[in-house]
Amino acid sequence: MTGKPLFDKIIMAISLVCSLGSAGLVYYSHNMIEKPKTNKQKEFNDMAQSAISDLQSPRISMEEISVNLYSRKTRLRFLNVKMDIEVYKEEYKDNLSNFKSIINDQLIDVAGNMKADQLNSITGKILLESRIKKRLNEIFGASTIKKIYFSKFIIQ
Repeated sequence: MTGKPLFDKIIMAISLVCSLGSAGLVYYSHNMIEKPKTNKQKEFNDMAQSAISDLQSPRISMEEISVNLYSRKTRLRFLNVKMDIEVYKEEYKDNLSNFKSIINDQLIDVAGNMKADQLNSITGKILLESRIKKRLNEIFGASTIKKIYFSKFIIQ
């Protein structure tokens, strides 16, 4: 309190108005606003349709490849990986099938510069996928690669 009765009453009145306004807003948002109705069957059908379209998307299956990993220790570390590349359009699949060596070169370059401890984590695998995808999209000049799936991922 400030010691001035009129000023203290004004401050208390403003505090009371703000408190009542806040309480009214909370009551209004919880009780007066209607939540949008959801159509569970439509949501389920959309989810199922999305899953089916993901399964039918064009993919390129790459051969299994082993990559030496960066290691300062005397022990040799390597990554044995097999990946499938999902593309946006069917015509990209035909074009990329001819460039498997470029894809393998980028995998070797990106994975070879990463440490085994880094690749051993989930975030490392996600980072590897995003780096490969970014490099390949830069090389091919357009957004051709949608996702990269690792069907085999062994670090030794």
